[in-house]
Amino acid sequence: LASISAERLPIATIIPRAWIGFRKAPWSFIGLTALMLISLMGLGVIARDLQLSSNRFLHYAGDFVLVIAVLIPLAPLLALLQLADEHLPGGLESDPKQPTARRRFLWLLKQTCGLVVLEVLIGIGGISSIRLLSQFLAPHSGVLASLVIVLGGVGIAIWMIGQLLSVPLLIHHGYRPLRAMEHSRKLVQANRLKVMALLGLLLGINLLGLMAASLGLLFSLPFSALLLMASCRTQTSWRSESRRNMLPT
Repeated sequence: LASISAERLPIATIIPRAWIGFRKAPWSFIGLTALMLISLMGLGVIARDLQLSSNRFLHYAGDFVLVIAVLIPLAPLLALLQLADEHLPGGLESDPKQPTARRRFLWLLKQTCGLVVLEVLIGIGGISSIRLLSQFLAPHSGVLASLVIVLGGVGIAIWMIGQLLSVPLLIHHGYRPLRAMEHSRKLVQANRLKVMALLGLLLGINLLGLMAASLGLLFSLPFSALLLMASCRTQTSWRSESRRNMLPT
């Protein structure tokens, strides 16, 4: 815990690092982002049309396609984050002992799917617990029931913010899901103000992307991926080698 608590997010250098990384392969970033958006929106439209059908079979098929629409974009999203990690300044050099790119991607995809499943189950469990407790308290005290909903919602929001860096850490360090979740939680806890600044930066960039007839997302989403992966290159206080790597090279 002490070593993780000593890590600091390099919030002052992530923007120049992200720009350097984007300039190395702009069309690769844009292409992966387009593939992710096309698969997400295309399958989403199909799922909505099927769900609007009066046929029960088609309605269930729409629910299935909706689940697929959430899962399939994970592959290009993971490829986008991995590409960002490789092109950022100070990226890891290729090691002949490391698995091939294809095997590593498949391993990362499996671990990422496991992490997403864990996060979804925890979220569903938390929401269900809040709902059951509020329903139990509602006949006795509406104030207590409302308080449970508010506090529970705040708790879930804090948990979600704490997991902001779990997938980037999994990719950057090659973690298993539980270790990535724990590292992200402790890292966010030790850098609360910097994480809030990072969240504001990500929201602002993608809002600008949405304002440009959504075509700006082709640029804002890759830049967001680069910012997240740059945040994983943490600095440790009072280490000279860390201070030398603060600025992009």
